[in-house]
Amino acid sequence: MPGHSWRDDRLLAAILADIPGLQTRQSRLDLVYDVGPKLRDVVREHGRPRDHLREVVRTSRRTRTLPELRDVLLEAEPQDVGAHWFALAVTVLTASGPLPAGYMLHLIHELRELPPEFGMSTVDRYKAERRRAGRPLDADGLPVALSGLYDAQEDPAEPGGPLTRMTHFLGLLAEEARAHEQGERLAGLLARVPGRRGAAAGPSPGEALPEPEGRECQVIIQIRVQEAGPPVEAHMPFTRRSYFLRGFRYDRTGADEPRFHRATDPTEVFPGAELDLRGREFLLTWHQQAGSGAGGVTRYEFLLPDELLGHPVELWPGGPAGVPLSHGCQVVVRSLTRYDDSSIHHQWARRWDALDRDCEPGDALERIGWMGPDTVNSKDTGWSCPPGRYPPLRLTDAAQVEDWLRDHKDLTCLGLGAPYELHDPLMREAVRDALMYDGIPVVVWRRDAGDPRLLLDALRHGCPPALLAELPESVRGARQQRRRDPLSVGSHISLLWDDPSCVFRNQNSQMPGTRGAGTGEGAA
Repeated sequence: MPGHSWRDDRLLAAILADIPGLQTRQSRLDLVYDVGPKLRDVVREHGRPRDHLREVVRTSRRTRTLPELRDVLLEAEPQDVGAHWFALAVTVLTASGPLPAGYMLHLIHELRELPPEFGMSTVDRYKAERRRAGRPLDADGLPVALSGLYDAQEDPAEPGGPLTRMTHFLGLLAEEARAHEQGERLAGLLARVPGRRGAAAGPSPGEALPEPEGRECQVIIQIRVQEAGPPVEAHMPFTRRSYFLRGFRYDRTGADEPRFHRATDPTEVFPGAELDLRGREFLLTWHQQAGSGAGGVTRYEFLLPDELLGHPVELWPGGPAGVPLSHGCQVVVRSLTRYDDSSIHHQWARRWDALDRDCEPGDALERIGWMGPDTVNSKDTGWSCPPGRYPPLRLTDAAQVEDWLRDHKDLTCLGLGAPYELHDPLMREAVRDALMYDGIPVVVWRRDAGDPRLLLDALRHGCPPALLAELPESVRGARQQRRRDPLSVGSHISLLWDDPSCVFRNQNSQMPGTRGAGTGEGAA
């Protein structure tokens, strides 16, 4: 299913979890059994109903049995409105219709938030119109009516195509929403039906709709900090190097391919000692000229050379008020070296594809693999490794990384027990090996050399990630805690978040696409 993401799975599982008939273990086992061996032979059982149903949805999507699951559910629960919402959502994800799948999933989420009787007056009104026209519609509820309209075929004998009929129905539904005390958000969504005359053809660049369970809109802003001049020795500090800056903006909806929006011209070359000053000036100019996209999810990706991966770019202000970028949006760093070298992208894409693959939502932080210098026998007190799935790697030589990661092929997120610093050759080489040779896509650490366990506490306190794909938002939440305290853990978090499918040969043209983490879709 092109574009199908873990957010879609969450919506489907949430619908199933609201069906009373699926609360017993036996009813869920019967449902899976009736779908057939393609599902029942591979799905794993969980004790909690919601966890079990999430696994059923994920496995159905992976085995391409969602249509069969839909049909069995409708036969087992024909009177439950949730079964019909599930049927509509599966139809949207598995068939082509008159409106974009992302819009429809957002609409389903919003409609389910309203009382179950909402929409019935619209259905009755529309059915009366159809009867008068001699083309009756058989629908006894809102999800059934929407399913019929979405899955309708072209009929030469009937005026107007499926899009015309669907948008007319949604126009009637908007009237009911405007009269409903809880329908303000839904009315706003229905005012933007793609394809309706007078409505936008979709979100404008940077416009975002609040879609917690459906397809989210996102603005991706990439800032390249590019080294200028001839190559220099690896240990040379950044203050003695020269750089220039350039920015790019892309917009995307859900798992759809992002659209190139605009780019800025390169800045003049400047000395590294002026990096923070020039970075602040650049972002202020960017804010004035390019905009960052009001609302939705905005992520700044700083593509940095090796010597700057630990630089606190998230503290640069995003506008004239001087508020740090990280207080208003996600801010991550990326390896410019790896980004520019397509010869090493295969391993990188493989690790990214495994980010959340076959993982139940839970405490995603337990799937961080920790590595740091072995300082147990030195005067240093060493670092304390948080508990988790993987045994820690206590480094005495960077060459140890190869064997450790070979033993853990599903490890995708590294935690550093000591800061990544250019003047520390052990950590520098160990991280470089993990990125360039083994394709690790995600790395998180404290720049202040503090206890890694406190870093995890900060992530869990603000916005605990159920999946590693949620880590950028979790880090943003941690950075906002005690935001005026320069000694807080959140003020010293670095997150390298390297999506390999965000790799573009020519940044001034349309890019091939950004895929969802862990969906099995590699770099374009």
